[in-house]
Amino acid sequence: LQYEKDGIMARLDTSTIPEVFKGATIDKSELAGFKSIKDVVRLGRVTSITSDEIKLEKGTVPLPAPPADTLFVDCMADMDGTFYGFRVAEDFKIFDGDQINMGPLIVSYNVCCSAAIIAYIESTFADDSEMRNNLLYFGTGENHTKPDFKMFFSQFYYQNKTFNALGAYPPAMQFVLNSRTFLDAPCHHYLGLPGFIWAMVGPSQMAKKANKFVERVESGDFPDCQDCFGVAGRKLPEPKDLKVKEKSKVKSNYPPQKKLKPKSKFGLNCCASVDIVNAVEKSGDPTNMNGAVKSNA
Repeated sequence: LQYEKDGIMARLDTSTIPEVFKGATIDKSELAGFKSIKDVVRLGRVTSITSDEIKLEKGTVPLPAPPADTLFVDCMADMDGTFYGFRVAEDFKIFDGDQINMGPLIVSYNVCCSAAIIAYIESTFADDSEMRNNLLYFGTGENHTKPDFKMFFSQFYYQNKTFNALGAYPPAMQFVLNSRTFLDAPCHHYLGLPGFIWAMVGPSQMAKKANKFVERVESGDFPDCQDCFGVAGRKLPEPKDLKVKEKSKVKSNYPPQKKLKPKSKFGLNCCASVDIVNAVEKSGDPTNMNGAVKSNA
C-alpha cells in the first residue's frame, strides 16, 4: 500500500486486508505498541465472559489465568458498522441552545484541532446556534457514517467545506493557521510561513487541488456521492450573516509567543491528502472513487 509506505495509513496486521476503514486517533509510537502484541485472536467480537473462557462471535478462547487474577479491558467501539463508533442522527447539531454536543470530528482525524475550532466558534460568534452550526460540516445518518472507502473522501470534503465556511470570517482562518493543534499550520513546517505558502500556491498547488476535488464532488462527477456526502444544496455562509461577539477586554495569550520547533523536515501533512484528487484521475475511471482507493492500496 503506497499510503502505508508513506506513513499516511496503517494496518495493525500487515498480513491481512482490513474489511473496514477507521480513523484511529493514535500516534506512531502507540501504533508500534499495538503491533508488538503477537497473541491475536480473530474470532469476531466478544459476546460474553464466563469463569473459564471468553465467548466470541465465531468461537471461544480459554482464560489463561483464573478470573480473579485476570484484567479485561474492553476496547470495542460502542456500535459496530459505524465509522465513529457511535450513531450520529440525521439531525445532529453540535451547537444546541445553551449546550454543545460532542460528535463527529471537524478536521480530519484530528480531535484536538476539531475541539479548538468548536471552542473558537463558541467564544467568538454570537449566541446563535443556527449560525454557528452553518460553519461546520460533517457526516450524519447511517448512510454517511459507514466505515467504508467513501469515508476517506468524505472527511477530506467536509474539512475543506468547513474551512471554506470559516473563511467568511478571515480572523477564524487566522486562528486555525496559528493553532498548534492544526498539523498543517506554518509552525509545524520546517520552512515556516514561506514554505506553507509555497506548498499552497507553488508547484504542488495544494489549494487548487483541494478546491478542484470539492468542485468535482458538487458537480456530480462521482456516482458514489451524488448527494455531496449528505450536504447537497447547503450554501456556505455569507460574511454579512456572521455576527461576532463584542471584543473581550481580557488580554489574549493565544497563540503562545514561544515558537514551536518543527518536528518534521518534510512538507505539510495534507500534501498527501490532496493526492486523492490525482489518484482519482489515475485510477482509469475518473468517476470511480473506489478504484482510486484500490489504485493506492
